[in-house]
Amino acid sequence: MNTKNVPTAEQFVRLVALLSCNDMDEHETSRIVDICQQAQAEPEKTLRKQYGADAAKVAKYDPQGVTAFILFIELEDYFAVADTVDELYEQIVEAFEQPALPDYPYDDNDFQTVSDFYLWLENQLLQHHEKYRLIRFGESYTNDFQVVLVLREQTQELLALCESLGLLAEPCA
Repeated sequence: MNTKNVPTAEQFVRLVALLSCNDMDEHETSRIVDICQQAQAEPEKTLRKQYGADAAKVAKYDPQGVTAFILFIELEDYFAVADTVDELYEQIVEAFEQPALPDYPYDDNDFQTVSDFYLWLENQLLQHHEKYRLIRFGESYTNDFQVVLVLREQTQELLALCESLGLLAEPCA
């Protein structure tokens, strides 16, 4: 019997909770977990049934990314995706009801790399929304950036869970 690290429903439930900052109700979480579990057994069929023929291609060209793809599609409202850092930043600002984050520093920044931007953003989050941390999750197939705000105190748990499930996740700064 092959028990090679098959993700459990409990792991998927916890992952959905961590990625949504504990914002999903149990029925919606259960629906997402069911899709993730179906995809473990029949990734291409599940993706085709749930999201269409184009989505089913993920099972062929990135079989390790199927679960992350499903979680991104199902939790899309929690993610920021963009091709430029200023677009990404605008989406992050919009994530907060009371955006205390400053405007993007178009004319007054010394960003040489994306890492410089992420360090600046991490500092802004620490100053204005310290309970949140930005992580990169999964692989965006259409944008340069795919990130999600998570609760800072749960970051290590999330990263450890993602590592155990073979999902791409890392802090942005």
